[in-house]
Amino acid sequence: MNPRYARQIVLPEIGEAGQAQLNKARILVVGAGGLGSPALLYLTAAGVGLGADGGAIGIIDDDCVDLSNLQRQIIYRESDKNTAKAEAAHKHLSALNSATNIVTYPYRLNASNVLGILQDYDIIIDGSDNFSTKYLLNDAATKLDKPIVYGSILGFEGQVSVFWAKHGPCYRCIYPQAPTTHVPNCAEAGTLGGIAGVVGSILAVEACKLALGLVNCHTLGIEPLIGKILVFDALSWDIRKLDLNRKANCPTCTATPEAITLSDGDAAACDTGNAKPITLEDLGNLQNSGIPLTLIDVRDASEWDTGHLEGALHIPLAALLTREDALEHLDTSALTIIYCQHGIRSAHAATFLRSKGFDVLNLKVDWSR
Repeated sequence: MNPRYARQIVLPEIGEAGQAQLNKARILVVGAGGLGSPALLYLTAAGVGLGADGGAIGIIDDDCVDLSNLQRQIIYRESDKNTAKAEAAHKHLSALNSATNIVTYPYRLNASNVLGILQDYDIIIDGSDNFSTKYLLNDAATKLDKPIVYGSILGFEGQVSVFWAKHGPCYRCIYPQAPTTHVPNCAEAGTLGGIAGVVGSILAVEACKLALGLVNCHTLGIEPLIGKILVFDALSWDIRKLDLNRKANCPTCTATPEAITLSDGDAAACDTGNAKPITLEDLGNLQNSGIPLTLIDVRDASEWDTGHLEGALHIPLAALLTREDALEHLDTSALTIIYCQHGIRSAHAATFLRSKGFDVLNLKVDWSR
């Protein structure tokens, strides 16, 4: 037994055979930021991607280290300021485990290079912070039959799932299109560094589970988050694991690999410009005007139970996107107003409903008041 990895080798779910699987795994981390940083550290520490065993950890990121990153991107140091993140991460990971084969791509992922990069890896970790990359990754990974370990954070909330079209839903099954309304990012909405650490650590765990092999996972009672999404709110430590269903008419899942086309086109959709959400004051003015409107809360049941706006319908986002009867009783002639916790789910819901012919506005609610 290699004493370096003894604490995980003694786990019956891993053992010597599982450690060998981790050593030879090839995992690509897209984005070496708040989520990618802890994921990279834990993967490297676990002995993932050892060069002698044919393994590798890939890092793709075109950004440079800024002092504002250090609050949550714990792989970096003050001395790394203005250094390419891929280069700085390589240096620190090699110092942690010199046997790890680190491959860096210090440029942006795009439609022309994505297949060439992804084809060299078994598992993809999506630590990206923009919708264009997420949709591009989804389509390319589906085309190549690669699993994506997905994570996102905003404020005190985090989400993790595994998208693998051959075994469950893909990202487009849940979010068919990039939102066309403004979605706040971490710079605007803020986040606590530890939230990124929690999600990044879970990403590493999910990637390690997949590296053991699905057959081994099923045999050992290990359940990767395929067809599930883990959602938590650190303010209350409300933690939920929700089912995600494959969409029968998903244009990516139902297509042959040859028919899946890749493009950077979603980047334009993610440039939301001045499509800002309305406020509660705006909502009050619309209600007083007498305009027919439908107010929809797309949060989960536990969030709805803690409080919701008077007169709202409750249709959780997953149900709205996947249940065929979800739209039966909605009036397309009325103005539809959507809200959630931070604006991300409501932005996706708004885009989906617009594609169905609804006139939709996204409502921003300050739940701290």
